[in-house]
Amino acid sequence: MSVKYSVWFEGSDEFVFACDLEGFFVGHYSYDDFGALLEAENARVTFRLVRPTLDAPIETLGGDIEVLVLDTEGRPMGRHALWGAKPVAGDTPEYLVITAETGVPPPAEARGLWERFRISPPRRDEWRTLRVGDREAWLAVAGLRYAESASKGEHSTPPREIIMRGDDIKDVASFFCAIGEAFRGPGGYIGQSFTELDERLEDYLQGAPVRLIWRNISVARSSLSAVMDIHGGPISKFDLLLKILSQNNVDVIPGH
Repeated sequence: MSVKYSVWFEGSDEFVFACDLEGFFVGHYSYDDFGALLEAENARVTFRLVRPTLDAPIETLGGDIEVLVLDTEGRPMGRHALWGAKPVAGDTPEYLVITAETGVPPPAEARGLWERFRISPPRRDEWRTLRVGDREAWLAVAGLRYAESASKGEHSTPPREIIMRGDDIKDVASFFCAIGEAFRGPGGYIGQSFTELDERLEDYLQGAPVRLIWRNISVARSSLSAVMDIHGGPISKFDLLLKILSQNNVDVIPGH
C-alpha cells in the first residue's frame, strides 16, 4: 500500500506516515444551521493510522498536530489542524491510535472525495453528483485544497462576468459549491459561510465590478427562504447572499 496520510506533531517536529486513516472522517452536519455549528463545543476524534512509519518514541508525540492528505507523489493536498493530541495505550505495530480535539469533525463523505482527487482534479459540475446533505464534504475538501494551493502562491485572476447554474442550489452548501466553481472553476472555492464569502469576495475582487448571471435563480429563492436573525434584523438566507454579493460590487442578473 502507498502512503496516503501523514501526521505532523508540532511540538516535537515529527512526522508519522501511514498507508490509511480509520475513524477520522466522521462528521455529519449541515451548513444550513450555522448558528448551531458556531455554538457547538469542540469535539474529540479518535482515529487510527494504518501501518504507521515513525522514527520517534510514541511517548514524545502529542500536542498540536496536522493531519495531511497526500497525493500519489506524497505531496500534501490539504491539511486538518487539531490540538490536544495524544497516542492511546494499546497500540500495535499495525496501528497507531490517536485522540485529538477539533472544532468540527471532518465530514464522512470527504474521505471518498480525497481518494477521488488523488486520481485526477475535480471535474466541472461534479459536486452536483453528490446528494443534498453530502455537499458540505465537497466544501470542506475544496477549502483545504484551496488553502494548500494559496500557500504556494497559486492565485487566479477575477473574472468580470461569470455564469452560475442555479437549478441545483437546494441548500446553503449547494450555493457555496456553485459560486466557488463559478468564480474559480471546477473544485473552486470562495468560502463556505456567509462571513467568509464576504471576506473572500472583498479580498479577491478588491472592489472590481463583476456581472453574475445566475440561471434559474428562482430555485435558490425558494430553497433558501428561511429567515435568519442577524445584526440589523431578520433576513432570509437568499436575501443575505444577495446583500453580500451587492456590497462586494457583484451585480446579480437573473438568467435562463
